[in-house]
Parts: sequence; structure tokens; C-alpha cells
Amino acid sequence: MKLRKLITKENILLAAILVLALALRIYQAKERFLYNHDNDLASWIVKDIVVNRHYRLIGQMTSTMGIFIGPLYYYYLVPFYLITKMDPIGGVYAITFLGLASILSFYFVFLRLFGKKAGLIASLVYAVSYAMVFNDREVVPTMPVVMWSVWYFYAINLFLKGKRGGYLLSGILIGLIWHLNMALILLLPLIPVSIYLSKKRVDWAEAGKGLIGTFLFSLPLILFELRHNFSQTKAFIVSLTTEQNAVFTLVERFQRVVTLTGKNLSSMIFANSVDFPTTLLVAIFLGLLIYLVYKKAIKKHLFYLMVVWLALYVAFFSIYSKVLSEYYLSGLAIIWITVLALSLARLKKGALLLLLLFLGLNLNAFFVSSVNRSGYVERKEIVRVIEEDRKEHNYPCISISYITSPGYDLGYRYFFYLAGTPLNKISDKVPVYTIIFPLGKDSVQEDRAIGAIGLIYPDYKRYPLETVKANCSPENINLTGDMFGYTQ
Repeated sequence: MKLRKLITKENILLAAILVLALALRIYQAKERFLYNHDNDLASWIVKDIVVNRHYRLIGQMTSTMGIFIGPLYYYYLVPFYLITKMDPIGGVYAITFLGLASILSFYFVFLRLFGKKAGLIASLVYAVSYAMVFNDREVVPTMPVVMWSVWYFYAINLFLKGKRGGYLLSGILIGLIWHLNMALILLLPLIPVSIYLSKKRVDWAEAGKGLIGTFLFSLPLILFELRHNFSQTKAFIVSLTTEQNAVFTLVERFQRVVTLTGKNLSSMIFANSVDFPTTLLVAIFLGLLIYLVYKKAIKKHLFYLMVVWLALYVAFFSIYSKVLSEYYLSGLAIIWITVLALSLARLKKGALLLLLLFLGLNLNAFFVSSVNRSGYVERKEIVRVIEEDRKEHNYPCISISYITSPGYDLGYRYFFYLAGTPLNKISDKVPVYTIIFPLGKDSVQEDRAIGAIGLIYPDYKRYPLETVKANCSPENINLTGDMFGYTQ
């Protein structure tokens, strides 16, 4: 009987959505893994935890000087790296699990708040959306921001209904902010606003449980700040009070927020396949939000909170002087998916056609998108080729140079560590292997091409083996040299 209860139309559809989502997230997993400096840093941090037994309080440094991301993501990666024998592909599998958890989160939350139909539509949108698929394929600590926002959306709804569970859930989520993206702090005012709108008194006993949840998940931050004289707190204050970019005026920053919001929304729905005016698209979705309130698909108090949610992002990033990037606005995805899911759920006719059109656009965009041939596969292979050649010539050490633009010389070091390649500083006594990206950079001719990456072998005549042996330092700079964004 229990098995029959599980085999329902909704559960079959949800299972189909999960299978489709899994396929989109693991298809060409290695080929489409855009391995770069952030992934290299993550690998070194995992190695530091596993090999060096260094139980870290911080992850990598963020784009704001002096502020680090929390370590939780890197601890989460550890078992997946162990399964793959410390290969970075473990990170792809780890993120894939989080992507599937995000889909289940959408279904659970929307099922509880808006019903089964809305739950299935929201899950499908997240599962198939071109923007969401590539968000889930980007192996970075900020990837779970959308899932965080779904549960925060649920927490404020619990507050609106006077449910005690909102305190503990929001407390845990607040504790996770440092581990994901500090921009999520912007949404904290929604808690007192939702409690006020509920017309319920604060339950101090439950609030205490929430504070315990915040404390436990923020413990690495607290310990780090106590140990380092509150260095991150000071850096955070400086970042908020110092002009970081005076190029844009207030109006220009506001326009940039609206433009990037529309760009994210268009990418989520149209997969960049339709040239639709982004500002108009935002206006249409805001109009749909008002329509849903008018039709009582969204209750008035929840509407107020959604408006405040949007306003907090727009106001802060219009004032904040740092140049805004799209990923800072990931916390808005829940608003747009809510509007889209509820609008489609209300349609008696045409909903299926629109969903099929959505599926067609996004699946087509995914499968016709080109593979960037300078990622995981190519970088790992270029390092393997270099190490193979080094062994063939019995060089006790080598050095690496790069012909590329600044920043593109990063993202190789962990592969050299896995290969066991002893690296020395560049000198005329140590053979130099040169990596070129992209091919033809500065009109330089490579000896070998692997994807979009080229390799120039050393001039072997210049490096007699005895000379190399005499000049190889015992220090492996790949293990001891500084790494941008990495702090021991």
C-alpha cells in the first residue's frame, strides 16, 4: 500500500524532472567543466584539509580585499575529492548533488505555499532553465545561493503565518551567509518586517533557538575574527565606507542594477535565444506580480515582502560603489521563478504550450552551446604532456612560463601538484615549457595544441642534463610559492 501511495502522478512527474535535471548537469561533465583559478584554489584548500590536516576557518579570499568566504563549501567537497582520488572532477559531482537538492527544495517549498502544480512548474523551471543549469555547473561556493533564497523565502512565509519554525530555519540560514555570499545580508530586514506583518509577538524562546543556529554555523567566522583581531569585520566596514569605483554615478549604478536584473531574467527564461528588451521584461514580471496579488494567488502581505526583497537589492547596489556583477543578483531568482510558476499555474489553457516553448528554447540553447576547450580536460592534459616530456628527458625540475593575458596564467598549479611535477623559478639553467592561451596569442607558433591551449617545448640543446641537475633547487615553488586568493 505504501508503494502505491508513492506512485502518484505528481511524484512520477517530479522524478522525470529530476532525471532530466541530472542529465543536463552531468552531460559532458569533464568537457564542460570550466576549470579556472577559483577551482584551483578550491582544490588546494581541499588538499590543505585532507593532506596537511589543516582544519581551516576560512576559504578563499573574495573579490573584496581582506574578506574571505567561509570554509563550509570546502569541507563539503572533501568526500567527493576522496572518492575521485583528489581529482577536481569530484567538485562537479558535489555541485550536481546540490543542484538536485535545489530542485527538491523548490518543489517542497512551493508545494507547501502554493500547491502541487506550482511546485512542479517551479521545479521544472529551475531544472531546465539555461541560466540555472549553468549556475549549477559552475563549481564555486556561491552556487547554492538560489537554494538558500528558496528556504529563506519559506522562512519568511513561516513568520507571516506565525509559525515557530521560522526562527530556527532563518537562524541557520543567517549562519550560512558568510559561507555563500555576503550580499544575502541585505535580506535580513525581511525577518522583522514579516513578524510585524504577522501581528504576532516575538517568540523569544524560539528566537533563542534561531540564535543558537546562527552561532553554530558562524563559529568559524567568530573564531577567526577573535584570533585575527576582527580583520574581516574591519575590511567589511572599509568596503562599505570607501569609494571603490568613482566611474559610475548613482543614476548609472541604478541603471546597471536594472540592466543586469533584466539580463539575468532573460537568460533564465529565454536562454539568450530571444532578443527581448530586458527592462521591458522586468516591467512585465512586475506587472504579473501585481496581477497575481489582484487575483489573490499571492497574499497581500507576501507581496509586500517580495517588493521589499527587490527594493533592498536595487537600493543597496545603486548606492554601493563597487562595480556590480550578475552573480550578486542571484538572490532575486526566487522572486522571478515565483511569478513565472504562479502565472503558468493559473493558466487553464496555454500553460502546457508555454512550458513546451520554454523547454524547447532552453534545451536547444544548452545543446548548441559550444564547449570551451580550455577547461578541465585541456589543462589536465597539457600538464600530463609536460610531465611526460620531463620524465622522458630525465629533468629533475622544470619551469613554466605563460604567453597569455593577465589572469589566464592561473588555474594550472593543482594539476602540476597531482602530476608530481617539480617546478623551479625561470632561469637560463632550467628548461622552460611555455603555455600559450589562446592559440596564436601574440602570433607565437606552438609546438603542440591541446584544445585552445598551446605548448612550446624547451630548446633541449640549451639544457644539458648535468647543467639542469646542478641548478635545480630542492624547493618546489609549486608547493611553496604564493597563490592569489589563497591563505594558509
